[in-house]
Amino acid sequence: FTVNFTITNLQYSSSLRNPYSAKFSATARVLTALLDHVLKNSSISPAYTGCTVVVLRSVKNREGTAMDAVCTYRANATTTEFDRIKVYHELSKMTASCTELGPYSLDAASFYVSAVDQSTQPLSPAVRNFTLNFTITNLQFTADLAMPNSKKFKSTEKVMYHYVDPLLQKSSIGPAYIGCKVMAFRSKKDRDNTGVDAICSYRDEPSDPKFSRVTIYHELSNMTSGITKLGHYSLNSQSLYVNVVKPTTTPSPGGPVIEQFILNFTIINLRFTTDLGTPNSAKFNSTEKIMQHYIDSLLQKSSIGPYFTGCKVIAFRSVRNRDNTAVDTICNYGNGSQVPKFDQAKVYQELKSMTNGITKLGIYNLDNKSLYIHGYNKPLENSCKCFAKLIPRKDLSITTAPRPTSKHFTLNFTLTNLQYTADLDAPTSHKFISTVKVINHYIDPLFKRSSISSAYTGCKVIRFRSGRDRNDTGIDAVCSYKNNVSLTRFDREKLYNELSTMTNGVTKLGHYSLEKNSLYINAITRKPVLTEAPAKLGYRLSFRIVNENLTNPDSQSPEYKAAVESISNKMNQLYYQSNLQDQFLNCSIIRLRTGSIVVDCKCFFQPDPSINRAVVERAFQDGTSNATGLWLGSSYQLQEFSVDTIEAATYKTPLKSGRENFRLSFRISNLPYSPELQDSRSQVYQVNKEKIEKELDVFRTSSLKDYFAGCTAESFGPVPGKTYTSVASICKFTLDPFSKTLQKQEVYEELKRLTHGFTKLGPSYELEDQSLIVEGYSPLKTNEQESERSELQFWAIILICIFSLLGFVLLILLCFLIIFCLRRKSHLYQVQQGMCGVYFPHLNTR
Repeated sequence: FTVNFTITNLQYSSSLRNPYSAKFSATARVLTALLDHVLKNSSISPAYTGCTVVVLRSVKNREGTAMDAVCTYRANATTTEFDRIKVYHELSKMTASCTELGPYSLDAASFYVSAVDQSTQPLSPAVRNFTLNFTITNLQFTADLAMPNSKKFKSTEKVMYHYVDPLLQKSSIGPAYIGCKVMAFRSKKDRDNTGVDAICSYRDEPSDPKFSRVTIYHELSNMTSGITKLGHYSLNSQSLYVNVVKPTTTPSPGGPVIEQFILNFTIINLRFTTDLGTPNSAKFNSTEKIMQHYIDSLLQKSSIGPYFTGCKVIAFRSVRNRDNTAVDTICNYGNGSQVPKFDQAKVYQELKSMTNGITKLGIYNLDNKSLYIHGYNKPLENSCKCFAKLIPRKDLSITTAPRPTSKHFTLNFTLTNLQYTADLDAPTSHKFISTVKVINHYIDPLFKRSSISSAYTGCKVIRFRSGRDRNDTGIDAVCSYKNNVSLTRFDREKLYNELSTMTNGVTKLGHYSLEKNSLYINAITRKPVLTEAPAKLGYRLSFRIVNENLTNPDSQSPEYKAAVESISNKMNQLYYQSNLQDQFLNCSIIRLRTGSIVVDCKCFFQPDPSINRAVVERAFQDGTSNATGLWLGSSYQLQEFSVDTIEAATYKTPLKSGRENFRLSFRISNLPYSPELQDSRSQVYQVNKEKIEKELDVFRTSSLKDYFAGCTAESFGPVPGKTYTSVASICKFTLDPFSKTLQKQEVYEELKRLTHGFTKLGPSYELEDQSLIVEGYSPLKTNEQESERSELQFWAIILICIFSLLGFVLLILLCFLIIFCLRRKSHLYQVQQGMCGVYFPHLNTR
């Protein structure tokens, strides 16, 4: 049963709205203890089990705090039937006629026990309950889960609230939803599974839509992927039950009545941020206070002013790709038994006049078509739509013509070079938001060049899906267009063919690569039967730039690359802004020649009878002509331009653009190898894999950035004789069909340059010098044999030097011996001088 009352001496604050805040917890504990004390002294004391404070609400413009609690008792054979009127009177006596509860002062008219007050007749229930049951298949039941005061029970209970509350807040009872209380966890299938029993509460006001358990069931089923997934929990698909707890009394006219209505509008000078989507953030709270200040002052001046009690901001929403912010509020009125009937149209007109035609709210500017009072916007729209069914379109006058109705279609495709991560599953994450912006940036120009361009209003990415083994990412989007006279009929097959052509046969979306057969429009797809796309019309353009010089003709030099990129961008911009923009595809620079820069480029157009060489030449001349001559943009002055036709048949574009995968291997010297690095489930593996893949994104700042798709770390391994870790990875590049093939030598040199000679990968990793190998290529490996030959020659030189030195020493020794022998032999001869000269006489035989 429920207990409700208003505390008049407890001022409401934003922290009381958050069930997990310290202030809410402390206040709830005090109130629970006070309720326990009085109910344990009541007639239901033997069966009473406890109360839980479900929500604390703002009343009387935050001067008081209303409390909604759910209390439980055991219903068994020994328990008499629960008499809530009797319990009400008992509590009334114990609280000084419903005016005091411990330190709190109560509003006597606000006290309810399952909607029974001081009158003997039951009143219209303010709060109703329903039970919610389901079974979790990947949570094993333990004894702790059966004890409500155990640590595991409480922590699991919090997780349940975290998952269940957002679902019910998004459901049809979202504005009236109060909260859920987990009553019990039960053992299922011999303790392998865990059943969850909860009681949920909602406000049952006349202005709210009628509660339908069938509707709630289907909504929860859709939001849990067919009753299979609740956050990180897996569900038994047959276990979900939603049952209504029906009141046993009939309404009475007596007592206070509180009515509610919903107020919505959009602010165009308040940019939406993630903080505004977080209810307890500082920015949310401060903006909420400003909104309440402005809204309250307006409604107090309106026809419901005497009965108006306050508004509560429920949510801020992103509008127009986060440029604007929508505000959703619930407002209360009624302070007695006599409340005038709420007139939506009258309040709408009053607020319209007080906001300068729905354009100004204090410091904020409003979208003049965004104001809704409980779903009411402009009565003229509805009446015009009715007239439109009766009167032929041609007979409608300007004053009675209906505004174009918005229609929607679904768009689905898969990106093959965007790896799916958990962040992409969270709509409030930084990665989700930034990726949505990029996708919208690429999608919008395509539709604006399509057959629905005049009626197209925008696309919204609904979700990202995991593709094959999380390597690919699927995208589901809903796009809108105005169903007006300018659009004769929405032809999804025609639109499919247009998008296919503009994405190179469903292969390229900006820097993303697409899975060829993944494009769907309103669930229609078409598998191309051709191996080639229709031929493009190609034209070769040549011209001379006379005010710039090219000094380095090397196509890999920074000067050459910068010139190519600048000229290419200006050529593409010229034709995108010309009268050929609908047929224009792209321009690419073939080559630049030195001196005054001579440019050769190719430009391609979709086949069209109106496109020919003269038309292309005229568009180029119109786009470059001004009073001082021919100028490409504001940078390049031109002379001597010419346009020649290229044979279309020789330039058929393959439906699939070239995709190059390069296998890289290298060693990290400051990452000690451990067996955990080979276990893909370990945290060490996951952390290092993610960091290395992020650091290899350095290619996005290189000259290959236009082709780079991403890198994946495949495996880790040990390095023999060292504590280093070797890394094997694959880097993907997607090439335009007309660009040259990418060589492994280019990838090697580019990565070496980006890593400072391959010594450092980002701030975290130090690399072993000369360990990089790209597809088996490394300058060290190609020169290996030469290096080996150089080493043999080196040792040969050393040996030659040693033997030469030894030979020289032996020669000296030999000379010394010869001289020594000759000197000894000279003592055996007598040298005499004769008239004919010196001669030796006979040997002295002595």
